Parts: sequence; structure tokens; C-alpha cells
Amino acid sequence: MSAATELIENDFSEIERSLAPQPWLVRARPWICKLVPLMAAFCFLSWWMLMLRPDFSWDDAEPEVLDQAWRLAKGESIYRNIGEPPYAIPIYPPLYLAAVAALLKLTGLSYLPARLISLFSGLCIWLAFMQLDREWNRRRGGGLWAGFLLFLVPAFLYNVLRSHVQMMAVALSIWSLVFFLRNHRIYSLLLSPLFAVLAFYTKQTQIALPLAIATYLLICNRRWLLPYVSIMAAGLLIPFLWLQKITGGRFFLDAVQLARLSYDPLKIPQIFLHHAGPILVFIIMACCILYRRLRRLEMEPVDFYFLVSMFITMASLGRVGAHGQYVVELIAVTFVYLIRMAGVPSVRRWGSWVSIQVLLLLIYAPLFVFFEQGLEARAANQASREVYKVLQGGAGPVLSQQGSFPLFSRGQIYIQLFHFAGLSRAGKWDQAHITTDISDRIFPYVITGFPIEGSETTEDSEERFTPEMILALRENYQRTRCIYPYYLYTPKKGTALKKANAVVRANG
Repeated sequence: MSAATELIENDFSEIERSLAPQPWLVRARPWICKLVPLMAAFCFLSWWMLMLRPDFSWDDAEPEVLDQAWRLAKGESIYRNIGEPPYAIPIYPPLYLAAVAALLKLTGLSYLPARLISLFSGLCIWLAFMQLDREWNRRRGGGLWAGFLLFLVPAFLYNVLRSHVQMMAVALSIWSLVFFLRNHRIYSLLLSPLFAVLAFYTKQTQIALPLAIATYLLICNRRWLLPYVSIMAAGLLIPFLWLQKITGGRFFLDAVQLARLSYDPLKIPQIFLHHAGPILVFIIMACCILYRRLRRLEMEPVDFYFLVSMFITMASLGRVGAHGQYVVELIAVTFVYLIRMAGVPSVRRWGSWVSIQVLLLLIYAPLFVFFEQGLEARAANQASREVYKVLQGGAGPVLSQQGSFPLFSRGQIYIQLFHFAGLSRAGKWDQAHITTDISDRIFPYVITGFPIEGSETTEDSEERFTPEMILALRENYQRTRCIYPYYLYTPKKGTALKKANAVVRANG
């Protein structure tokens, strides 16, 4: 053992011993852990009540995902020319969208089917925890408890009822790992790569698990490397060629080339601490365990999965718009890793750390539900009823920072503001399309989350409105109402409108 390595090892031991003088943390751990199921159920039910609205979401990404699924449900093509209205593209592969569309044909336009798919995916992750606990530890109690604790992590709780692709993608990846660990040719070499492919066609950045397994096989089991990679490559290539053919090449354009937006690595620490910080103690524990195993060359697939997911998650957080969904896989993999290596909740040598981590989540989760996110959610839910009443009184497309309003009042989103503003900044789309529409005043209503006549803007508004768009809005629209947190604008009066253009553009 080198001097440097011995020094690091001693540092880790010193960290563990630093909590030893506080035996009450260890003694209290069983009682603290027993609070987890009760608090998890309480926070989930409270969050469900906030998310219960079938026709509204305060989240800006949800309506854009639902809009694409609704187009599919109506038999429309979602891969289309971005130079013509409506300005909307699917930035994700179509698997989740197709699943939601199938349910929307039965229910009509509603957030509930999409949210139920995300919830089902979250429960599947929980089931995977129990399956892995039985496989590794000959029990299911640890996996059951870890699943309850998972619902106290705000980033997971936020996304488990969200109309978004992330939860389904992570569930497919976790189950790809479960099948691979069966150590059986049918499961490991057929189902595992196919589930990894399904995860990729749910979200194209879902690559941590296949990279981890391929690396593990390259180092530890080369006999299985070629079959695994071959099946996965075939599973990726065949749907890709089919999608390219039926979309005229637009699938790759939308899901890859137009999905790349600006990147700022300086934002990574802040975003990581905000969304992954609530389980930072567990992440540090997992990193310490991984370091020791790397030193001893004790490597399993789950070691590679945790390591790769950590690197990919950190790298992805610099993308503009990075939010809680970016850390969901790392959170789930951290729990999986601790189930395998430490046997949560009865973690050996880390009892005090577990008590601290669980206490942090027991305190923070209800604060997140009722205050950090809950205050905004309740205000938005209440305001939405009044906004919908206003929108009933007009015709024509609605330009709205919150996409639920045009989607449920007009049946579609006229423009995905976040993405097309980003494309404009990247030089991939001419924003004259939308600034001309604003100047022509084709929108009977414009709805923002900030006052356009003011000098102050928020980060969210800057991501969705370019300075040129805000200038055009100031020149052509005036505020008529403020239904907090939304500001409603209508066209200014006293100037002749370009009615011919307005009618043509409004009708698409």
C-alpha cells in the first residue's frame, strides 16, 4: 500500500470514527428508519393532491411532452418542418410518447394517463429494489425500505408524477441491470440489452447502463461481450432505420441535432447540490465504498453502473434547462449500490451517517412539498382556473410561457418557447418567424410568468424569450390582467392590424 493510499484510507476511517462519540445517532436509527414509510406516504399523498389536475401543470416541460403525445393520438406526424407553425418538435424518442398516446385515445386530452405511466415506472424501480435485495441479501425488507425512502427524495418525488420521459427511461435501465444479474443467457444476453434499447428510445441520453455493462464485460467477461453488444446494436439500428424512413430523416434531426442546446459547465455544482444534495450523504458513502473496491480490484456490474452514471450525470448538468430529472438515475443507482454493498438500512460501520441522511430527508421532504414547491404549485393551480375562463372568450393561437393554457384551450401549443428560443440562440432557427407573428398581433392573448414591460427578468423567462421577442411584445401588447403568478396581455389598440396575415397564420 502506497503512502498516499494509506493516508486516504486513514482519512476515511477518521471520518467514520468522527461520529462514534455520538452513540445516540446509532441507537436512534431504528426509530428514525421506522418513520420513513409513514412520512413517505404522507408526502406522496400530499404531492398527489397538488398534481391531481388533469388539465393543468405549473411545470413548463410537461405540456410540451403531452402536446406531442396528443398529436400522435390524433394521428398527426410529430416530426415536421420547424419553419412552419406550430413550432413544436419532439426532443425525445417516441416510446414514452407512443405509450401516452395510446392511453389518450381512451381518455381524451388529460395529464393523468402520462402521470400514471410515470408513477407505474417509479413503482417498477421500487420493485427492482426488492428484487435486487432478495438476489443479493436473501431478503426484501431492505429494498422495501429503500423504496419508501426514495419517495422522500424531492427530485424523485417531483418526477414520479410528472408527464415526462425520465421515470420510464430510468425504470427500463434499472430492470436491464436486474435481468443482466440473473447470469442466464436469455436474461443477460437478450432481455438486458433489449431493455437498454427501450430505455434509449425513451430518452436518448439513457446510456449509462449499457456503457457500464459493456465496460464490465470487456474487463471481466469478454466471452459475453460480443453477443451483448450485437443484440443491443441490432435493437438500436432496426428501429432507427424504420423511424428515419417514415419520418423522412427528421427523427435524427429532431432527437439529436436539434436537441443539442447551449452548455455551461459552471452551472454544474449549483444544479448538482440543489437536486442531488438531499442524498449527498448517501452519495459520499457510495463513493467511499467504490474507492475501496477499486483499490482491491473488486468490481461487479453495479460498481461500473454507479461510476458511469455519476460521470454522465455530472456532465449533463451543464446543459441549459437542467433540472431534477437529470439526477433521477444517479439517485436510483446510489440506492441500488448501497443495497448491494452496505445492506441498507442496517449499514455496517456507517450507522450514524444513515441516521443523519434519513433525518435530513424526513425534514426536507415535507418542506419541499408544502413550501419550496408547494407554494408555487398551489398559487398556479388556483390561478389557472381564472386564466382558462379568460381564454374562453377569444379565438386564435395563444402565446404562453405555461404551455397548459394553449394546449387545453386551443388543442395545441403554438410554439415550444424554451426549445425554439434555444435554437434561435444557437443559430438553428430564425426567430423572425415568431417576432413577425408578435408584430402582426395574431395572438389574442399572451401569457407570461413575468411583466414584459418591466426591466427585470427571471432565469426561466430568459430561457424562453429572447430580447427581440420581449421587445416585440412590449411594442405590440399591453397588460390587461395579473392573475398571480401569470400576466395576461392583449394586442394594443389604436393601430391597424394586419388582419389578413393574422387569419392565415392563426389557421396554420
